[in-house]
Amino acid sequence: MTGGNRETWGLNAPRDKSLEHWEAEQEVIGPGLQAVMLWSALCVETAEGAVLTDLDGNRILDFQGAGGVNSIGHANPRFVSALSAQLAISPAGAFGSHARREMTRAVRDLLPGPLDRIQLYSGGTEAVEAALRLAKSVTGKYEFLSFWGGFHGKSLGSLALTAGARSGLGPLPAGNFSAPYANCYRCPLKLKPDSCGLACVDQAREVIKQNSTGALAALVVEPVQGRCGNVVPPPGYLQALGEVAKEFDALLIVDEMMTGFGRTGAAFAFQHDGVVPDIVTVGKGMGGGYPVTGVISTAEHMSARPFADPSASSSSFGAFPMACRAVATVVDVLVEEDLADHTARLGAELLEALRPLTEEAPLVGDVRGVGLAIGIELVADKTTREPVSGQVLRRTFLELLEAGVLVMTGGNTLRLYPPLNIGRDQALEAVEIIRRTLIGGAA
Repeated sequence: MTGGNRETWGLNAPRDKSLEHWEAEQEVIGPGLQAVMLWSALCVETAEGAVLTDLDGNRILDFQGAGGVNSIGHANPRFVSALSAQLAISPAGAFGSHARREMTRAVRDLLPGPLDRIQLYSGGTEAVEAALRLAKSVTGKYEFLSFWGGFHGKSLGSLALTAGARSGLGPLPAGNFSAPYANCYRCPLKLKPDSCGLACVDQAREVIKQNSTGALAALVVEPVQGRCGNVVPPPGYLQALGEVAKEFDALLIVDEMMTGFGRTGAAFAFQHDGVVPDIVTVGKGMGGGYPVTGVISTAEHMSARPFADPSASSSSFGAFPMACRAVATVVDVLVEEDLADHTARLGAELLEALRPLTEEAPLVGDVRGVGLAIGIELVADKTTREPVSGQVLRRTFLELLEAGVLVMTGGNTLRLYPPLNIGRDQALEAVEIIRRTLIGGAA
């Protein structure tokens, strides 16, 4: 596992080279990059484990992790060796290959029964769109229920699932509706988690009754909502949604792009709730930095037509040897180094260290998470829970970067996604920097 000695972190050296480089890129790169990329103007020279070094020699602890992609550490020697060897042999083409055979072996051992089939794609929204096509093929129906605060992609079908991010992009496909998610810190029903009885699930059921024409194909839900700041629903939530799906003869699609392959301390986050979805979408950490995503389901579901018709579910880059080698290598590292267990233990320790910030730091309203998917929600008022402004969020992000820790943001929340194999000492060092910076407080 990656470790780390006590070092000097942060933007200590002048950033002349980095800023000159950034400006040169912007002469060609189009707009719309991630906010944290634009705010930081970070230009990376080298990356190793959880450490980024910019063009000016500044060293940063990477708790952004490309939004959860960096699961086994930057430049992991085993990953570099495997992909380098594959590149020299056969990098392109979706025919049968040793790499694909190795991928199927590795993934088969990880999948919980009866989920036993995977189809590979190259982007998250592409896999979500494939999951929607699969659900339509299995059920013969076409309506979908998604949840407030979720994020499922930016192409037409997945965008229709993404409530709150559609402004200016209509019209969207018909047959999509959304319900409140179980965000207990900001309960949309103004209830208390210890007595609500999962009222948000009853609300979802009512939304279906009031909006569906009787053609509900699936419920689509994240087991932990990433865009909203790693919102973890209460125990039993996914099980209850599964029951709702059964009531309407629909499927349960769990979007594990952010959480799959060990991020939450289990192979898949849905396992924490003892439920087996009908369809699972995966990506991010499964490729360790190589762009690969997937749809997982049962052999029976995958055989449904038209999804199963020749070329109906293919992808230009799906199951290329490089993608398959990346997945096989990541899974082997996860299993052999027991990273899910490491993630569960270390994540619990980091949460314990960060939770006092709700009392100690002027802007911190909530600290939550599971495994190494952690959210620190920033508020302007702890009583009303009014979110901080975008300016304050940006200033706080930049203060953390200046101090030596790069984080992700979502809404008014700081999101932490370190590598799953980060060493305890290095992780606690990053947490101490975060604590010190936030207790200082951005006004």
